[in-house]
Amino acid sequence: MKRFFFSLTTATLLLVCFTTLQAQSKNDKLVLEITTLRQQLTTAIKQRDKKTLGEIYANDFTHIHASGQVDDKTKRIAALVSGDLTIESAEVSETSIRIYNKSTAVAVGNSTITDAEQKPTKYRWTIVYVKSGKKWQIAASQATKIV
Repeated sequence: MKRFFFSLTTATLLLVCFTTLQAQSKNDKLVLEITTLRQQLTTAIKQRDKKTLGEIYANDFTHIHASGQVDDKTKRIAALVSGDLTIESAEVSETSIRIYNKSTAVAVGNSTITDAEQKPTKYRWTIVYVKSGKKWQIAASQATKIV
């Protein structure tokens, strides 16, 4: 009986470890997909590529500024292609991407935006990603000024 219990316990432990590794592997793949989308966003902003930005942002996208102002997809893309200073175009630090399921992820991080007078302002931000079909998009974002 002890041998059977030991074997059952060992088998259960191995199954839990395998399932955990499998889940981690799937999460790593999704984090890579989100990271790739973030790189595509950065490139599209630098190139002021309105078409690619339109594909990256979901149709019902909203961004909430630190001031409380709300942008929709059209307004956000207009700001990005105009060269306005935005969280998306700022240097990023302390980024963390969390996967909630195969079609929802959230990234949080910090960015510093330097204004025309070379005064830096630090922000903490959140971006929500959703996957529709095989394509990730940005559904929402929010920035808070760090004081």
